[in-house]
Amino acid sequence: MRSMKAEALVLSAIFAVLLMLVPVAGGGLGLSWDAINHHIYLGWVADRARFDLDIWPAATQSFQFPYLYWPAYKLYSSGASAMEAGIALAALQCICVPAVWVLARVCIPDRSWFGTGMRAIAMGMAFASSVVLSMFNTTANDLVSAIPLIWAIALVSTNLLEDKKPRRSLVLCMAVGLLCGASVAFKLSNGPIAVSVPLLFLIKVDGRRLTAALTAYVAMIAGFGLAYAPWGLELAHRFGNPVFPHFDSFLGGAAP
Repeated sequence: MRSMKAEALVLSAIFAVLLMLVPVAGGGLGLSWDAINHHIYLGWVADRARFDLDIWPAATQSFQFPYLYWPAYKLYSSGASAMEAGIALAALQCICVPAVWVLARVCIPDRSWFGTGMRAIAMGMAFASSVVLSMFNTTANDLVSAIPLIWAIALVSTNLLEDKKPRRSLVLCMAVGLLCGASVAFKLSNGPIAVSVPLLFLIKVDGRRLTAALTAYVAMIAGFGLAYAPWGLELAHRFGNPVFPHFDSFLGGAAP
């Protein structure tokens, strides 16, 4: 399997199928306390804002970025079985699989069959954690929200090995920043990792490394703003604070 594109397709497909079998092995998607308390509700909010009806239905969780929970809500409201819902949500999370292959290729660039085997093992190790595997059988958005971040790390990692033209390098920096910003908008706790990703551009020794990092940071702000805008505007309209209930005293927001 000397073609890296073919290897990427084959290994990504194999691991995607295996990961989609996780909820099957568990008997179908289960509803955790979080799912019952606020995951399904947030998907409902993403489908139709409910602040004119509900103010504090699931405590502070009511004001999380809700749109990543919309698939779970639609599957639940459409009457999908536990098995169908589990496979569908697992398939959504498998968007991260090709990025993991890219990271494996960066670490193991050997193009022989031995390299293929080592990359397959590396991908297996990446998904072997019980924490990661549990995400493929839950309604939690932890892995889905991290997908842009994983892809950003994969893209910046390829930059360390490939000599790109200045224009392509600029596009890459902007893409990395936008993905990192979107990941933070999806889940604020991704912030500490996201802000460190552009620093990886500084590893590559050339005259444009500082410009690359700064470009990525500017794009990160834009990515956060673009991704968070729909929800931030909704919260600002209802409560006068785009990150309600956080920093409410500082931003001067107030519940209607």
